[in-house]
Amino acid sequence: MPKTFDRAPELPKMRRRIGRDTTELMITTLALMGTAGLVGVMIRASVFDITTQEEYDFIKYFFISSTAVLWLVVVRLELTAKKKAEQLYDTQMKEYEILRTKWLEIATMKLERDAQNSMNPNVMVAPKVVENQMVEIKPEPVVGMGSDEEN
Repeated sequence: MPKTFDRAPELPKMRRRIGRDTTELMITTLALMGTAGLVGVMIRASVFDITTQEEYDFIKYFFISSTAVLWLVVVRLELTAKKKAEQLYDTQMKEYEILRTKWLEIATMKLERDAQNSMNPNVMVAPKVVENQMVEIKPEPVVGMGSDEEN
């Protein structure tokens, strides 16, 4: 928003969401790693040293539940960021309307003042009369410089 009233205030821009913070980045990274781990367990990758069926089931259900919880938290954080962006936009729009109203009032007063000044010739400042004075111009002495060949 402008700090002076010489031009109209700028309309705020609606953003889809506010920027990501560190917590959101970390939880999204954990959710992606959990998803990769779940895929690795489901295809029985050799990275996981699983020997028994009970151990496989425990790891599989642990990854499914933790990944689901992490993705729900990511969605929740996304919706919260979107809601905060909408609230910020509403606040900026209210400030914009106040500034715009004040700017219109000032512009109207300026136009009215200019109109009154142009219609009332008494308000205009009369030009000052400048006295003509003779100024003597003295010629500057010319210093004779010879060419380089003469020196």
